[in-house]
Amino acid sequence: MQCQICKSNEIRPYKVVDSVPVYLCENCHAAFIGPATLRKKTSHIYSFGDYQKREIRFRKRFEETVRLIKKYINGKKVLEVGAGFGLLSNMLSIEGFDVDVLEPDVEPIYLKGLSARVFKTYLEDYVKKTKTRYDAIILYDVLEHVDLPKETIKLFEKLLNDKGLVIIQTPNYRSLMANIVHNWSWWMVEDHRYFFSKKSLTLLFSKKIWKELYFITYEDWIDFKKNLDGNFHNRIHKAFFFGWFIPLYFAVKKLLWKLGYGGLHLAIWQYNRG
Repeated sequence: MQCQICKSNEIRPYKVVDSVPVYLCENCHAAFIGPATLRKKTSHIYSFGDYQKREIRFRKRFEETVRLIKKYINGKKVLEVGAGFGLLSNMLSIEGFDVDVLEPDVEPIYLKGLSARVFKTYLEDYVKKTKTRYDAIILYDVLEHVDLPKETIKLFEKLLNDKGLVIIQTPNYRSLMANIVHNWSWWMVEDHRYFFSKKSLTLLFSKKIWKELYFITYEDWIDFKKNLDGNFHNRIHKAFFFGWFIPLYFAVKKLLWKLGYGGLHLAIWQYNRG
């Protein structure tokens, strides 16, 4: 077995999640599902009703992403890959960006009535057909699903204008959350293929043509708490733990995020065509 990201053969078993083995590359610290593991249907996971209940939280999170895009982008042409229900693209469209969306699986309900163009196709097929070039490409909670993440990044070179951006959010399996809970919710081994450390995520981008502009880890407290809740079967133990943990967490969370222990990676790279 070889790591697709760094081509190392230094692979070892890392853990087993729901009877599925997860492997670790000792060189770049990428974790991944064995290539022979079959995917399972996950359509039942993505409910618009459930998404709507969390819309306010998502909007707050996306406001920061929109701010970052406005800060770093040179132009207005944006492609979101795997846009889901389309809330982020909705916000970008309202801000005046010219938005295209790739979403083969669910209906981007938030984009109804807006000028954003929706293509119900996968990235590999879209690259073969389009001549459009973009100033930014967004992958929010998408990269962990792909079988060949390094090849996916190479496809962006065909889609981006010079100085174009790639904005990626993906779970951080080396986060504090992932390492103190019994069943980290973002393993999702039925559909997730790769789990990134900062080192492995950075290695996807060649330093010759990509420049890192921004990289943080962070998390939503409600997501963190829901993961923690699964650790307790006794209410007294739970009350005791949260009684001291919550104040401590909020006192040091920004330091934890800075040190790379937030539950999510959020990063921006700039493409330099040369």
